[in-house]
Amino acid sequence: MKKNNIIALDTNAFIAYRQGIDEVCNRIDNAEDILVSVVVIGELLFGALNSTQVEKNRAAIEKLTQNATVISVDKSMAEKYAEVRNTLKKAGSPIPENDMWIAASCLQLNVPLLTNDQHFDYVPGIKTIHW
Repeated sequence: MKKNNIIALDTNAFIAYRQGIDEVCNRIDNAEDILVSVVVIGELLFGALNSTQVEKNRAAIEKLTQNATVISVDKSMAEKYAEVRNTLKKAGSPIPENDMWIAASCLQLNVPLLTNDQHFDYVPGIKTIHW
């Protein structure tokens, strides 16, 4: 299959990939580039530290991120985050704090987010791919 797309991963997409969920694996394996926010990496590392298989889970995170483009937070990303948070607050539809950062990064870079969280759909302008 031709690789011709770029996607950002939510934390649950990484977990689904590790679980071997076909639709998620196909999208990730056939992507031109995988983008992973430092926020997602932080959530994954927190999960690894709270698991019974810390080193195995850390190794899986390292393996994925070495083949991905890591999205860092900078001033323009912070501005986009503030816009997202303000918009959602005014609409009365807040989402989890970390997810606002993830949404801001996808909006800033204009890339779709592979996620199974429906609350991202409250974010105006975000493109999501659900499974």
